[in-house]
Amino acid sequence: MTGPSRLSLRVKLSYGLGEMAEGVKSAALETFLFFYYVQVLGLSGSLTGLALLVAVLIDAVSDPLIGHLSDNLRSPLGRRHPFLYLAPLPLGLSMVLLFAPPNGLSQGGLFVWLLGFTAVSRLMQSCYFVPHMALGADLAQDYGDRVAVSGWRNAFAYLGRLLVLGVAFSIFFRPSEAYPDGQLDASAYAPLAMTCAAIAGSAILLSAIGTQRRAIAMDAELGRSGERPPARLLGHIANAFRLRAFTIFFIANLVSYVLSGVQAALSIHMMTYYWRLPPQGIQWVLSALTIGVLVGSLFVRPVAERWDKKQLLVASVVASVAIATLPIFLAEAGILPLHDKDRLIPILFGFLFLAGLSGGAALVLPGAMLADIADAYEHRFGGRIEGFVYGASAFTRKAALGFGGAISGFALDLIRFPRGVSPTDVDRSTVLDLALLYGPAMLALTIVAMAIMWRYPLSRKRHEEIMRDLSSAGNP
Repeated sequence: MTGPSRLSLRVKLSYGLGEMAEGVKSAALETFLFFYYVQVLGLSGSLTGLALLVAVLIDAVSDPLIGHLSDNLRSPLGRRHPFLYLAPLPLGLSMVLLFAPPNGLSQGGLFVWLLGFTAVSRLMQSCYFVPHMALGADLAQDYGDRVAVSGWRNAFAYLGRLLVLGVAFSIFFRPSEAYPDGQLDASAYAPLAMTCAAIAGSAILLSAIGTQRRAIAMDAELGRSGERPPARLLGHIANAFRLRAFTIFFIANLVSYVLSGVQAALSIHMMTYYWRLPPQGIQWVLSALTIGVLVGSLFVRPVAERWDKKQLLVASVVASVAIATLPIFLAEAGILPLHDKDRLIPILFGFLFLAGLSGGAALVLPGAMLADIADAYEHRFGGRIEGFVYGASAFTRKAALGFGGAISGFALDLIRFPRGVSPTDVDRSTVLDLALLYGPAMLALTIVAMAIMWRYPLSRKRHEEIMRDLSSAGNP
């Protein structure tokens, strides 16, 4: 195999643009979906959580299966691109219907609607997201390029989140006489979903077109020393979990994403009921985290040149969650001005900006680490399985919505958090229970997840040895 060519800026930008669809989807589903069904439509937290949990079990099958199919597909468009061209329309339709249930549905009817369209939208998400993530490993073979590609992907994802937050709170959730807290207005959600669907679909198609030529060229280059017949999916799964790097990465990330899913599901609850911010204040504070991540992403590659990916990832995750949790401790200590919103909003903005800045590496590095794991798999077992490992990773990311939503829903019912009420109608002790779950409990469990990640064995030096062996095998 000849040395891999470096990626042009045009290809990096085209590839990164596809992740904007994931950012838009994440903002719509992870930030607003749980709040919409529980607080706006009045579905019980337990039923909402159960629907999201059942839907994620479908992902446990669909994500690695779609990744496996994209690893072994042979077409004039390449391995990944047929999925990218087919996914946008059904993804958009399912997102819109998810936020537009018929009027008058009972608790059971809302449960079935949420479960059905969450499952469909997540399946359509898998059809583009898993092949798109695997495409990054196909396009970039260089250790440094992989960090850069993952950085562009992360940057566009958070631009998508920022765009949705801006549109949601500036246009659709604007305060009115009927709804001073605009996020409680049920009629705002279907138009917001339509806007998100249009942005996501456009991003996917433009990304696919911009990366098409390079993908076909790299499919030919990655033939290695002769084509090996594709392994069976169950064989891939068994082999992957025999690979220590994959097992540790999968478990640690699954726990970490579930914890982040709890915080994402409860973020609007916290801003509305604990901090009691107006809609524009919620927009600014939530946007601060996104802006911080975007800025932090710019520094990941130069820092990663000095540190191994594992150490940087662990430090980034722990620092980010700790900084985001600190305002709760300060509020309960009487240090933050809870009733002076003009002072409180800039303070919260600052803390969440720093949390995002610290967490930028945590959102860039996993994509690059997965590409390294795919190389380690090929080195030990033979065969290219980028689609499979990225499918497994996609499952852990989407588990944030499923398991995170389930934990959040059951927890809200456990503390008897009222539904469909204004912030002034919730007693202080109940709101404090919400804050303890959102902050300190998640921080403690995050430290546990990163203790697992600390045992990840694939260092820069070991990866370089693997790539030399693969190169030698391709050029006898």
